[in-house]
Amino acid sequence: MRRKFSPIEVAIAILIAIGLLVSLRTLFIPILVLGIIFLLYKFPPSRWKKNSTGRGPAKGKRKNAKFRVINGSKDSDSDDFPKYH
Repeated sequence: MRRKFSPIEVAIAILIAIGLLVSLRTLFIPILVLGIIFLLYKFPPSRWKKNSTGRGPAKGKRKNAKFRVINGSKDSDSDDFPKYH
């Protein structure tokens, strides 16, 4: 069974639609700018893409450096330790 809307419900719906259109008109430029930024982030132009050929090793072929301790110039017998680590 189809529900028929009363004239008051139709008037309220029209007023809500008008209010949304007016408020969206004031926010149109910020929404447009954020939309363009999002599209450029999601689908960057081809000239911005990095060419990975000839620019160092690939991500999977990275060498791990060994940990080395560099000796400082302080005396090892010094009681000048930091209070907190």
